[in-house]
Amino acid sequence: MSRRRLVTDERVGPKAGLTRAAHQRVIYADTDRMGVVYHATYLRYLEYARVEYIRGMGFAYADLERLGYGLPVIDLAVSYVAPAVYDDLVSVWVTMAKLSPARITFVYRLTVEPGDRHAFEGPEPIEVLRAETRHGCMGLDDLRAARFPDEVYPLLEARWDALGRE
Repeated sequence: MSRRRLVTDERVGPKAGLTRAAHQRVIYADTDRMGVVYHATYLRYLEYARVEYIRGMGFAYADLERLGYGLPVIDLAVSYVAPAVYDDLVSVWVTMAKLSPARITFVYRLTVEPGDRHAFEGPEPIEVLRAETRHGCMGLDDLRAARFPDEVYPLLEARWDALGRE
């Protein structure tokens, strides 16, 4: 069984372990009347990347649910930096920023990389959004706070350790 220590890192940035977990092509349904991605649409992009990031650790979010646990968002912070527009290919970068036996925090950076916008020829990515989500582990049977199950927490710790976090 794991030691279940509290781990945290404030050094999160593009060079601190962010992984491109997803690409998301902007479709018309994602945009508002101004032709830019509607602000709430980005939350779907974050969820998609988070689920794929977790899958990359060796288990699917659906596996967590089969074990009787959920991972609801309990806090969300978003900074909109620049708009994404129709047909952009948005790269969603994500990593863990904090981990405890019952909570996990992810940070995200969304970019449009050079060549992923047909009208964009610059050498540097366009930063679109920065975000952070905090999640609490919850038992699905009683909807109460819970610790991560023993089948899952060691996988989270292993990823944390691989990131070089203390």
